[in-house]
Amino acid sequence: MPQRILFGAATAALCSALSTAAVAETVTIAQNFDPQTLWPNGTTASDNLNAGSAIVESLFWQNPATGEIEPLLAMDLEMVSPTEAILTLREGVSFTNGEPMDADAVVHSVEVFMDEEQAPAYARVSELLESVEKVDDLTVRITLSDTYPAFELALSQISVTPPAYWQEVGLEAFSQDPIGTGPFVLDSWVRDDRLTMSANPDYWGELPAGIDELVWRPVPEDAARLAGLQTGEFQIVKDLPVSAIPMLETDDSVSLVTVPSYRIYQIGLSSHPEPVSPLQDVTVRQALNYAIDKQAIIESLFFGRAFALNGQVLREPQPGFNTDLEDYPYDPEKARELLAEAGYPDGFEISFKCPSGRYAQDREVCEAVAGMLADVGVQTNLVLLEPGEFLRQLRTMELAPMYYVGLAPQDDPGFQASQYLSSWRYSPIANAEMDALIEAGATEADPEARIQIYKDLMALMHEQAPIIFLYGGVDVYGTAAGISNLAPRGDGRVFFYGVSYE
Repeated sequence: MPQRILFGAATAALCSALSTAAVAETVTIAQNFDPQTLWPNGTTASDNLNAGSAIVESLFWQNPATGEIEPLLAMDLEMVSPTEAILTLREGVSFTNGEPMDADAVVHSVEVFMDEEQAPAYARVSELLESVEKVDDLTVRITLSDTYPAFELALSQISVTPPAYWQEVGLEAFSQDPIGTGPFVLDSWVRDDRLTMSANPDYWGELPAGIDELVWRPVPEDAARLAGLQTGEFQIVKDLPVSAIPMLETDDSVSLVTVPSYRIYQIGLSSHPEPVSPLQDVTVRQALNYAIDKQAIIESLFFGRAFALNGQVLREPQPGFNTDLEDYPYDPEKARELLAEAGYPDGFEISFKCPSGRYAQDREVCEAVAGMLADVGVQTNLVLLEPGEFLRQLRTMELAPMYYVGLAPQDDPGFQASQYLSSWRYSPIANAEMDALIEAGATEADPEARIQIYKDLMALMHEQAPIIFLYGGVDVYGTAAGISNLAPRGDGRVFFYGVSYE
């Protein structure tokens, strides 16, 4: 029997008129860095995605308030078989240049999404998409190469672009001057200063009430974002330090929004053949895990508002979280013993790359880790990178052999695990046994069997120590008191559907 996924109630909620009688205003958002691209499928970094998705919309979205996949440009998904899907599109929607948002536009957009050369950041998400074809003006068929447990979530990541404009200007120009169907349109972009958008007067849905302009500002310093929120310079601030929570809780002019984060903070330990380093030895990687006092970092830098990873990269609510695993305890003596066993009784020297301003308190975390490693004889040459350069080196595998990163994929164990596949561009490790489990979990249709695959994978990762398992935590946002209904998601995504400003 065909499986139909109904979105009627969600559609009604999304399109219902807001009753707020607010005066139109400018809302200024402070993020860590200036976007590098406004094409959402050209990036996985949330600061890029937040700005780009205000202009270029996806087929579906995962509503942070409900956790459910809900319609945007697609209205309905029918699984005709485990490997064939029919999408019904929203009628009467146009791009802001007048092109119709129809089956031709969706086929074009899915084909670009499937092209690893054009959308390499989503190669693992699109890997099981085999073909896409137009059925009629408002109907599209997608064929899969295998069963795909995370297919609905994958569809929420496909951004829809106007084919004629895309062909005219090309990918690079589109990413800097996009045309979409979203609630906002690009006005101006002064690099490393401000990105300005105005409300789309022809938007198909309900515009955010009381907001006629968005201004995105790159503000890498935590203290500067906090100060700007308190003085009213910024109406929405992302990635505030948790140390600011007590102060903001008593400030009536602002609202505090805390969100359990999907982000897994870790130190990547490359075991790839190049560059050659001591980290290719599993005993060394295990030793470095024993060398780090995660709880001290959590208490001193995050005031206890974070949690150790239990030696795995899945979070406790996720299918496949392995309750049999425990975190590597802080044991510097054990770390020294393992280093000596691996042939490094006096330790070694290694490059350690860290972003400064990409994540809350990232520099402080890296300095703490470097100090703890020095205590067991591992001398790190700490290289601090501004966020844009850090992301460039992450994409091009230039951060190896050792680097600090926080990874926050969509909330499915398959997407989290895929970041450790040997062939993936972000992966710090090369391990054929891990690869086999990662590939198996991506297509396993039986929920219980899939859970066991990820439990086995987590146990193997714990043993192989491809990373130093650090912590997860909460994301802290601050808004002006007049901002209502802002519900950030655990992957750092901020949407303006249903948001209002008085």
